[in-house]
Amino acid sequence: MSPDRIIMTRAEAIRRRKEEEQKQREKLAQKKVAIPVIKPAPQQEHKPAPLPKPVIMGSMGIPAAKAKPRSATISRPTGHMWHGNPGFARSRKYQSLATAPEPSAPVFNAPRALSITISKPKIGFGPRVISFFIVLFCILDLYCMLNYDPFIAHNAEITGNSQISQQEIQNVLGIDNIPAAVLNPAQVQINILAAYPNISSAQVDVNFPGNVVVTVVERTPVAAWQQNGQTVWLDAQGYGFPPHGQVDNLPSIAALGAPPAIAAGMDPAQTIGARPFLSNDMTQLMITLLTNQPKGTQLVFDPQYGIGWNDPQGWKVFFGQSNQNAALKIQVYQSMLAYIQKNNIKPTLISVEYPNAPFYQMAQ
Repeated sequence: MSPDRIIMTRAEAIRRRKEEEQKQREKLAQKKVAIPVIKPAPQQEHKPAPLPKPVIMGSMGIPAAKAKPRSATISRPTGHMWHGNPGFARSRKYQSLATAPEPSAPVFNAPRALSITISKPKIGFGPRVISFFIVLFCILDLYCMLNYDPFIAHNAEITGNSQISQQEIQNVLGIDNIPAAVLNPAQVQINILAAYPNISSAQVDVNFPGNVVVTVVERTPVAAWQQNGQTVWLDAQGYGFPPHGQVDNLPSIAALGAPPAIAAGMDPAQTIGARPFLSNDMTQLMITLLTNQPKGTQLVFDPQYGIGWNDPQGWKVFFGQSNQNAALKIQVYQSMLAYIQKNNIKPTLISVEYPNAPFYQMAQ
C-alpha cells in the first residue's frame, strides 16, 4: 500500500466520523413514525363549519396513508468535490429536505352564500277563513233583517176578539214598519192590556220572517153595574172594566152605593188591565140571583142589606152579600112570600140575609 492510504489526516478522520454518525441518523429516521397533527377548525361567527378529517403526516411531510418508505441516503460524490468540500453532504441533505413536497392542507367547507327566495303565498281555507265568512254572513243577514221589507212587520194577525175590532187592536200594537227582529212581544202585550182592560190576556208571537200573530182572550160581561150615572161591566170573576161594544140582554144592577172595598186578591203593583170590582163571594151571589130573579125585575144593591131585586108586587127583597147558604135563602124567601100573601100583608122590604132570622118591614 502507498503511504498516503495508511496515514490519515485529521480532516479525513473527522469526515469519516461524521459519515458514520450520518448513517446512524438515517437508519433511525426510517424507524420513526410521525405523530398525527389535527388542526382545530376555525370558529365562524354565524355558521360553524364541520371539522375536517384528521390527516396523519409522515416524517417527510407526506400524508401517512400515502407515504412510502423512502431512503434518506445521499449518494456520495466522486472526485475532488467530496474531498474538497466536506459540508457538501450536509448541504445536499438540507437541500433534499427543503425541496420535499409540502403536506396537503386540510380542506374546510366554505360557508354558503345567503340566498333570497321569493315564493307565492299559499291560500288555504283554514279555521280563520271559515270564521271570517261566517261573521261576514251574519253581518249581511242582520243588515237585511233590519232594512228589507220581508223582515219588516206591518200588520198583525189577530184572533179571539169579538167585542173589539181588529183595527182597534192594530192601532195600539205599535209594530208598524218596525223590523220583526227587534220587536218585543212583552211590550206589545202591555200595549194591548193597557188600552183595553176588557182583554184578560194577550199572547204575541213573532214568526219568521216578519209575521206577527196576536191571540186575545176577552172578558165576558155578565152584568152591568150602574152607579151615579156610570156603568161598569162585570165578568164572572168580579172584575170590572169599561163597556165596549154592544152586548144584548145584559142584566144590570142598580147600585145605591159603592160595593165594599176588596182587600183580598188585589195586586198593589198592578197598573194596567181590569181590577177586581166585587169579591168572589159577592160575585157568586150575584150570579145565583140572576138565575132566580123573577122576570121583568132588576137587581139592586144596598150597602146595608146587600144584593136583591125589586119585586113586581111592590117590595124589595135582599139576600145579603155572601153566597153562603144561597139556596136556603131562596127557600126561606119563598116560604115568607107564601105567608104574606096568605095573610094579605103588604111589606116594603124583606131580608133573608140570615136564613135563621128573616124579617120584613111594613110601611110607616
